[in-house]
Amino acid sequence: MPLLDLKKDYHVHSNYNDHSPQELSIENVTIRAEKINLNTLAFAEHVRRTSEWIPRYLEEIDRMVSSGTKITIISGFEAKILKDGTVDFPVEYEGHFLIASFHSKYNNKQDWFSALKSAITLPYVKVIGHLAPEESFDLTDDELLELSQLLKTNRKTVEINAKYQRPPMKWLRVFKDNKIDFHLGSDAHNLSEVGNFNSITNLIEYINS
Repeated sequence: MPLLDLKKDYHVHSNYNDHSPQELSIENVTIRAEKINLNTLAFAEHVRRTSEWIPRYLEEIDRMVSSGTKITIISGFEAKILKDGTVDFPVEYEGHFLIASFHSKYNNKQDWFSALKSAITLPYVKVIGHLAPEESFDLTDDELLELSQLLKTNRKTVEINAKYQRPPMKWLRVFKDNKIDFHLGSDAHNLSEVGNFNSITNLIEYINS
């Protein structure tokens, strides 16, 4: 299992969503990433099947890739896991990097777990983002083992998320024991959060130990 690399941020947002500041442009994020010596930057903007801005977003990222930056820039998306186990994502962009994550509370463990397991089997989902249980439930040891085996079989990466400090340490122990792949995501919604993993030092140290 490869060590977590603090010079790689696989979950950064931009001003293509409706809740980040305008200064969070593709260009400004890239400049910030260069300044703090990142070598890999994945844009993962919130997307829906109905999103109309995607061509402009991808074109802007392509311009930055062609600008001569030394950073590896990945064009991607973050999509919501839906109750039926699909993700709210336009399938014509399946070739791009895709994080699937929960953005709604189900208040029902069975529905939540079923949706997660289904999303993990989708071939175009690359990463499961900010994974953690809801406040009203947790997974048993057997369920965590089942989840680990499903992640492994479907070759999914589990994101270590700085914004929400997830997954929980209990889950990480099981995932690590079962040799699940991890990577870091700041989940940045402003420039100061890009590449900032200070909130999850304990999780990083555990995985890299």
